[in-house]
Amino acid sequence: MVKVCKEWFPETNGFYMDDRLLAQLEILLKNIDKDWDFTILITGQGEVRVGKSLLALQICVYWAYEIQKRYKVNTPFNLKENVVYEGKDLIKQGNIIGTKYKFPALLFDEAGADLEGKKIMSGATKDVLDFFRECGQYNMLNVLVLPEFFDLPKGIALSRSVCLIDVFYKADERGYFKRGFYNFYSRRSKKWLYLKGKKNLDYHCVKSDFGKRPGQFYNTYPVDEKEYRALKQEALKHRESKRRNKFMVQRDACIYLLCGEKQEETGKPILPQTKLCQRLEQLTGIYIAQQTTSDALRRMNVDNEDFNED
Repeated sequence: MVKVCKEWFPETNGFYMDDRLLAQLEILLKNIDKDWDFTILITGQGEVRVGKSLLALQICVYWAYEIQKRYKVNTPFNLKENVVYEGKDLIKQGNIIGTKYKFPALLFDEAGADLEGKKIMSGATKDVLDFFRECGQYNMLNVLVLPEFFDLPKGIALSRSVCLIDVFYKADERGYFKRGFYNFYSRRSKKWLYLKGKKNLDYHCVKSDFGKRPGQFYNTYPVDEKEYRALKQEALKHRESKRRNKFMVQRDACIYLLCGEKQEETGKPILPQTKLCQRLEQLTGIYIAQQTTSDALRRMNVDNEDFNED
């Protein structure tokens, strides 16, 4: 382990990073000014809360520090400009920092992974592909934090990314879980991991480039931890709110189909609202007020004055 970014963190004399990971980042740092852009994937074997985002933050801060030091340019890393939590913000922020700074780092901290796994991934991968098409000319370091490597399309998993860092935890001798470990896969290694392991989601079918001794990182935040957690929590709430709004629209539409849409044969809806409320309570055990269905129909812009007949 080697201490890095000492000048930015004088009170702690920097923070530790694995020297083998630094050797890999050194290759990217030496080539970024030759009209390249690089993408690092950080996954967690499909699990959440294993430390993926923390390692990603450490990599991005180290990158910004080294870019400034080596190339004598003003390329900072901060949570407001360099971190996005939703795929739809990738292109926007990519364009902003790509035109504002030289060789910046952009972290896609896929907060949605804490909510819906594969459903979020399908949308996120489209956003990532759109981002690459739009912002691939900015000579950036892109760090994508995603739950599952094998859910990625080949274009990202094999071609568009330069390496994979797969984060995991261990149990100590007392049975307590300990975060802070990862396997590193080069472009060639991750290709074989994807091809051999995708069917059974097997992360152990190909050896890590770091061998039997996994990479390691410590629980050291290179940014304001409280600010980071607050921003991420807000992103989670926003995504959850959108998800609930989507479910409400779907529910209202179903109520409309049953209680609002008149059948051609009878000129009446399939069920009156009172009957629907009764059946829903019978099926779910949850009391449904008639006002709930009336409100749903109103939101669907349906005149439901005559739809309560038994």
